[in-house]
Amino acid sequence: MFGFGAAPQIEGFEHKVMSVDDMKASGALIVDIRTPPEWYQTGVIEGAKLLTFQDPQTFVAAIKDDIADGRDIVLVCRSGNRTQAAGMYLAQMVENKVVSAAGGMIEIVGRQGYQTVAPAP
Repeated sequence: MFGFGAAPQIEGFEHKVMSVDDMKASGALIVDIRTPPEWYQTGVIEGAKLLTFQDPQTFVAAIKDDIADGRDIVLVCRSGNRTQAAGMYLAQMVENKVVSAAGGMIEIVGRQGYQTVAPAP
């Protein structure tokens, strides 16, 4: 891989490099957990839910209706560090599989060349 550290093994959690096409093809809920200034600075993945991760309980409450159908959750941040930490918490709180996009937007935009869209106002 690209030098990303291995995440501890937690059931229902995975930290891996994914393309946006892979994320969308999986039917997962894609959640960009960065802050609004970061969304506006780099743009966002089209169709992603924009929800800053501040604490696990509030986050789960905000997405519970979106994941009620059992779909996977793919978390995206700038580099993959925040999503790795957040994902490990979430995987212990929800039945859904939680995937942290390793490399984050740096990987998705910088290495994969994904063209972001402006966040909705």
